[in-house]
Amino acid sequence: MRAALLACSLGLTACAPQPQLSAGPVGLILIEGGLVEGRWVRAGGLQLALPNPTPWVARNGETLLAAYPFQLLVYQSGFIRDSLPLPGIPTFVRAKPLPLVGLADRLFVPERGTLPYQARDALHTKDGVYWLDEQGINLERRRLAEGTFRFLAAGERYVYAFGREALRLPDNTRVPLPASVSAAVLLDDLYVLAPEGLYRLSPEGLRLGFRAGAYSGLETDGVYLYTLEQNRLVTLRLNLEIAKNPNIRPWTFSRLPGSAFVPAYPGSSPEVP
Repeated sequence: MRAALLACSLGLTACAPQPQLSAGPVGLILIEGGLVEGRWVRAGGLQLALPNPTPWVARNGETLLAAYPFQLLVYQSGFIRDSLPLPGIPTFVRAKPLPLVGLADRLFVPERGTLPYQARDALHTKDGVYWLDEQGINLERRRLAEGTFRFLAAGERYVYAFGREALRLPDNTRVPLPASVSAAVLLDDLYVLAPEGLYRLSPEGLRLGFRAGAYSGLETDGVYLYTLEQNRLVTLRLNLEIAKNPNIRPWTFSRLPGSAFVPAYPGSSPEVP
C-alpha cells in the first residue's frame, strides 16, 4: 500500500488519491515553518502540492497532515506516506504532539482508529488523548477538571487548557492569562497570542516579554515562532525579536518529487507563484 502511494507522488496520477472538498476558497493557513496557500505548501525546506485545497493542514517536523472529507493524507519529508479513510468530515487536525483528527462526533487517531469523544479540541500525547467538551477537560475516559475551556496546547512536561485562565496539567495549576487569548505554544516558556500582541510567559504565568502587533495564529518549530501580520509570515526568535536571518530556505518554488506531479482535480486551478 505504501509503495503504491509513493509511486503516486512520483507521478503515476492514475492511482493518485482524489479527495474532494466542497467548501469555498481556502485562505492562508499558518503551519510550523511557513504557510499553505491553496494547494501549495511552503514551509522552510518543505515544498509540495496537495491534491486539493483544504483548511485542515498541520505540520510537525517532517510530518504533514492534510485532512479532507473522509480521507487523511500523511506526508513524510515531502512524500506521501499514507492515505487513511476518515469516518466523516474533519473539524480540526492536530499534528502535535502526535497526529489526531477531530470529527463532528468523534476523534480519529491513526493506528488506534476512531474514539467516541465529541471534542471541541483534542491533543494526542504519549499519555493518551486529552480532549475538551462543553463541561471540561478529559484524559481518555477520565474527567480531569470542570470548566469552560476553548483550546489546548502541550509541551514536553505540561498540557494547558485555555479559558479565561489556563489550567496546567498534570499538576492542576491555575495560570493567569491576558484577556482573550486565541492561540498558544509551549516550549520552555509559554507564548500566548492576544488581540494586542504576543506575550511570553513563564510556565506559571509571569510576564517575561511582550511584542505589540495585530497578529494572527501562532506556531513553532522549537527554534522560531511563526505568526501572520496582514497575511504576511512573520518569523520571531524566542525572545520575540524579529528573526532577520532565520535558518530557513528561501521561498522559491521548485518542482520537487512529491509535489510537481500531484494532479489538479476538478474545481482547482493552481497557479505557481
